[in-house]
Amino acid sequence: MTNSSGYRYPTRKPLRKDRVTIAVLFVIAIILVPLMLRSGCTRRTDDPLVIVDDGGITNPIDDGTTVTDPLNDGVTGDGTVADGTTSGTSGRFLKHTVDDGESIADVATILGVTVSNLRASNRLFGGEQLQPKRILYASTEGIIHIIQQGQTLTDISRTYAVPVDTLANANGLTDRSTIFAGDRLLIPGATTSFWNNVVVLSKGIPSQFIWPLEGEVVSHYGPRIHPVLGTAENHDGIDIDVPEGTTVRAAAGGKVFFYGEEPGYGNLLIISHSGGFYSLYGHLADSFVFVGQYVEMGQAVAQSGNTGISSGPHLHFELRNREYPIDPERYLP
Repeated sequence: MTNSSGYRYPTRKPLRKDRVTIAVLFVIAIILVPLMLRSGCTRRTDDPLVIVDDGGITNPIDDGTTVTDPLNDGVTGDGTVADGTTSGTSGRFLKHTVDDGESIADVATILGVTVSNLRASNRLFGGEQLQPKRILYASTEGIIHIIQQGQTLTDISRTYAVPVDTLANANGLTDRSTIFAGDRLLIPGATTSFWNNVVVLSKGIPSQFIWPLEGEVVSHYGPRIHPVLGTAENHDGIDIDVPEGTTVRAAAGGKVFFYGEEPGYGNLLIISHSGGFYSLYGHLADSFVFVGQYVEMGQAVAQSGNTGISSGPHLHFELRNREYPIDPERYLP
């Protein structure tokens, strides 16, 4: 849609093909790196430990995370443990099989950890009922993290603000170790702050996406009169009224697809998610993350601002199914 001056509004803007190409090349690089390592190529000492995506036994659950199918506690030939932990941590993980009627608080008491620790270690939103025979994990030394596809130790280090070397040492990992998506890692000394934010922004309801921040929705998805230009348009997202500098959090786990200035949007961050979904965060002041980085649901990714064509400080938030905008409020708890 254009106005009389020929300006094209940022509605239903398709994701550019050159960015898709970059993402494809990035995925190819992830696949080639472990192959080169196995063929005897020298690994730079400052590179993160490689995580292989095609290993482990994982079962997807509705919130987009994965859990490892716990078979037994034996160590396999490649140095991993069959229940999805690494060999350096198998004796430091606590686990409990849920009985009928047990709550999250009950299990936390049994394992000797806080409710926040148990939630963060098992990606529990807080409002769900625990299913009997489900196995929950915890540790008194920190948070237990399940490695996601496409995630590196550097990504995990940034999520929890724990150095890579600390992660490697705590989990008995060396340059020759192979770990897989679906494995569990101990994050020593980590706080539960980022998952506590997930619980708040999900309203305690298990959900594929959470709110990127708290605030009043002042403009909904759909037809409207542009508040600055005064012209009819289709609003491809929602506007959330917040002061400049408010922390923006990832609505779901995924990889940073794009960050930069776009017409109308100002500073725009795009995160790609499983199933072909994208989340877009517009009018930002700044971003905390970089293209190619894997971010967790609830992780701080940016600061809200007032850039682009904006009537005032707020966050413009979109969800897209591939290139097609969808109403975010239909997917948010």
